[in-house]
Amino acid sequence: MKDRSAGSKGAAASRGRPAPRLAGSRTVSLPGEESFVVAYLRDPREKIWGLLLRMETAGFWIRGIELNAFEDWAREVRSAASPSMGLSTTFLPFLRVEKIVADERTGSMPSLAERFETLAGRPVAEFVGLR
Repeated sequence: MKDRSAGSKGAAASRGRPAPRLAGSRTVSLPGEESFVVAYLRDPREKIWGLLLRMETAGFWIRGIELNAFEDWAREVRSAASPSMGLSTTFLPFLRVEKIVADERTGSMPSLAERFETLAGRPVAEFVGLR
């Protein structure tokens, strides 16, 4: 039988003490920042396409739009002088993230960024601040 005295390092010894926490939200430098991604989220379920701006320990910043509005937005950019919808800069906590997928060409299938340029007739860089 294990010794569960106050000096032991088992679970009983840690009861009543708060869990260790990281001080502040430090920025983590990860590959993939400033690239286009699709973020799959839960609670509520949604998909966000956009430019991954910065990763932090608690989540990430993205400048994007819900994937279900992507093609409508691209078509509106082409036809309207002043589109009624656009990108927003949002912090998404990792608690909501199922996965993050790079927006890249797959064989003959274009990336969403390439699809935007085809539909809108303008480079997506103009709309995400990458001029």
